[in-house]
Amino acid sequence: MKKSWLLYFLFLQKIFALYGFSNPKQYQLAIEPQQNPSIIKFTDITAYSFNVHFNKQKDATSYLVLCSLNGTISSKPTDGNSYLKGDKLGNAKIAYVGNDTLFSPTGIRANQLYTYYVFSFNGSNGQENYQLTTPLKGYIQTKGLSINYYYDGIARNAPNFIQALHELINPHLVITYSNYKSTLLNNIELIDTIVGKKYIQCVYTGEKKIIDEPFDWNKEGYSREHSFPHSWMPSHPADAPALPEYSDLHNLYPTNLAKANSIRSNYPLGEINGKVTYEYLEGKLGYFDNKLVYEPRDAQKGNVARSMFYMCIAYNGINNKSWTLPSYQDQEILKKWHFQDPPDSYEIARQEYIYFLQGNRNPFIDSALYVCNIDFLTTSPTSSKCNNLLNFEKLESDVSYLPYSITKDDIINLEINKNIQNFDLINISGDKIKSEKNSFSLKNGMYFLVVYDSNYNKVFKIYINDL
Repeated sequence: MKKSWLLYFLFLQKIFALYGFSNPKQYQLAIEPQQNPSIIKFTDITAYSFNVHFNKQKDATSYLVLCSLNGTISSKPTDGNSYLKGDKLGNAKIAYVGNDTLFSPTGIRANQLYTYYVFSFNGSNGQENYQLTTPLKGYIQTKGLSINYYYDGIARNAPNFIQALHELINPHLVITYSNYKSTLLNNIELIDTIVGKKYIQCVYTGEKKIIDEPFDWNKEGYSREHSFPHSWMPSHPADAPALPEYSDLHNLYPTNLAKANSIRSNYPLGEINGKVTYEYLEGKLGYFDNKLVYEPRDAQKGNVARSMFYMCIAYNGINNKSWTLPSYQDQEILKKWHFQDPPDSYEIARQEYIYFLQGNRNPFIDSALYVCNIDFLTTSPTSSKCNNLLNFEKLESDVSYLPYSITKDDIINLEINKNIQNFDLINISGDKIKSEKNSFSLKNGMYFLVVYDSNYNKVFKIYINDL
């Protein structure tokens, strides 16, 4: 009897193998949809968000959407496998799994080309059957800085420059401190990751922590760090009752409370050249000569500098209080970081989202050279031209859009930069108006700067204000 059962089992194995059922899961799969959606649309496109629409298939109950920043997607889902939003699949991530034909991706960044592949499928819990032939493909380019005419009438060499900037960004809508979670955290800071979870990143140290939703600040040990410390504010304490400067989103970033926020405390920022007293990942506390300073990771140095500059301008003079950097905060270090770490796709997306919420912009994200005309130790005009700070070598690798406003003189300064072999300046009509050391005529507007040196040949989109 045992032998006959064994022969019967072997016979069944051969039948399964003959008809392609070598994997037991395969004969439990749902019915495969006949086709994938054929139309995909992207709407409400900004620097930080957009919506994805595709047409519904009559014989499909669900859809899986892959997303990549690499232009093409080389992977496909596998029949019989369940996936969750955030899972990695080859060179792509799962952007959406569900039965709706409309969704809004999270973690969107500025000036990025996103590629989407849409697959129809039926079944669940290991019985998924995907339509793998000819997925629906779509491509979307997010926007960058939407400066438009925001700074019309602002001249950085004018006597009233600082006051004009102050009045431009005030008043603005106040987003309360408690609403940071429902605004910036949920829409910018939390990123999808594997097994359907999200992670938050400490801006000072680079730590990426997977969190359990709903997010809770105390449970996760995270805080909303004031780049310009609360104790430095002339209005301190500004949280009882809460004043606009306490909850201004341009000044708040997520940090690990115990290992970054509390360690930085209200120490000045700087570059450590002596003993390190505390270090966690890329953030550390230590000595610059005989002064104790906190040094954040390189990717946050420009961001924190621009936040501190913003606070000095935004609130200076309100209630007759003078907003300046304290004497022990080296402003030259901050200006150096400002140029070495220009706004990347994350900071630009964040700027545009805050502009949408508060109705005001951080001018130092939009225009690099504004800092050159301000002494932040006194919040007064200065004749400094930042000539020793301009550095076109250290542009971040993901900055394909140089968002700074620069002047004709600054283009000329490129000619004497020993690290740059050559450059072209091209107008929006595609005409080359500056090459090598030829004379040229220049009007305010948008241009493309092509920089050539031994390391790269890269195009940057720039705004030129010949003020």
